[in-house]
Amino acid sequence: MNFAETLALVWRKDMRIELRSKDTLVTLVLFALVMTMVFTFGFANDPQTNLRVFPSVLWANVLFCGTLGVGRTFAREARDGAFTALVLSPAHRGAILAAKTLVNLFLTLVVTALTTPILAVMLRVDLSDVAGLISAQLFLGAAGFALVGTPLAVMAVNARFAEVLLPMVVFPLVAPVLIAGVTGTASILGTIPEQDPRPWFQLMIGFDLVYLVGGQFLFDRMVTE
Repeated sequence: MNFAETLALVWRKDMRIELRSKDTLVTLVLFALVMTMVFTFGFANDPQTNLRVFPSVLWANVLFCGTLGVGRTFAREARDGAFTALVLSPAHRGAILAAKTLVNLFLTLVVTALTTPILAVMLRVDLSDVAGLISAQLFLGAAGFALVGTPLAVMAVNARFAEVLLPMVVFPLVAPVLIAGVTGTASILGTIPEQDPRPWFQLMIGFDLVYLVGGQFLFDRMVTE
């Protein structure tokens, strides 16, 4: 099987299972909604303060939901030796990684698309004029989380205390995405005077490209180990 065939097969399998069971998607949506409610209760009375804290709240939501999502990347394959069978199969390992990354990206984007408007309404932040820029930035940020977390999720297959280990490894590596996301969103909303958001977009694009290439090179070794 070539790269494209393997990618399409694994992606269709995961998406079909997820759309039937909806266990990961429902968990992420409920978790994101709870976090949104918790964050908004403390700031709902001051619109100016809300505008300043909105970028941090938004990206904190993306951080925790993205990490929770990638933690379940190989959860199904870990049962009954399915992961071992997948690794020993003739399937292209880079294509397996790409398919899993696309699934994680899809789940994170769906949750973000559902919760961001709710967060904006509850904090009374008007995003109508900057919705396109914020959407592009969230896409790059979600891609960064998927590209970093998906290869590292291999450690959670057989590791002890994987629920603790994975966030400890992922959080430092995605720090550039968080910094660029929070600062770039604040620049778009105008809370940082005379700040150009374009360098932060460029940083996120560069980050995504580095981990896209690096993940493909290192995934085979990580699976073997």
